[in-house]
Amino acid sequence: MNMRWGRSRGVAVGAAAAVAVAVGLGLGLPGAAGAATVRAAAAKPAAARYVALDCSGKAQVDPGMVYLACADGGLGLTGLHWTSWTPRLASAYGTEWEKVCTTSCASGHIDDYPVVVEFLGSAAVKGHPGEFRYTEATITYTAARPPVYAKNCGGKVVATYPVSWTVQLAA
Repeated sequence: MNMRWGRSRGVAVGAAAAVAVAVGLGLGLPGAAGAATVRAAAAKPAAARYVALDCSGKAQVDPGMVYLACADGGLGLTGLHWTSWTPRLASAYGTEWEKVCTTSCASGHIDDYPVVVEFLGSAAVKGHPGEFRYTEATITYTAARPPVYAKNCGGKVVATYPVSWTVQLAA
């Protein structure tokens, strides 16, 4: 009789333990533990989303084209192929286009330059909780570079050819 009671009690304790583990893990069994698991999963905040804003303020994720001069569209990036899009850094390679206004912008032309682009910085997007925008872009030329005209120490205007430059992105 003792032996039978001991075995029955062991089976009952084992079954109770299995049910307790299943309920604690939220394996679809009814009860407070299952409901708590569902509430905990629903309470997780959504992951932050990082975007670049276009000239109209529309959020874009890994865009193929970005205007850097919104007023006349005379400067921008196109053919962008993104190799990274993370909260700390977004990077791509593509082409910078620049409107060259030699005598006038109407009679000017467009020059293209191969570039590597990095989006950096972070600021909240107004009216969109959990959404952040990159605030600046660093553009590095991989071959030909556009001239930048500046006065040297003697006051003469000369052309320089920077390897890279940083620009503030649309806010």
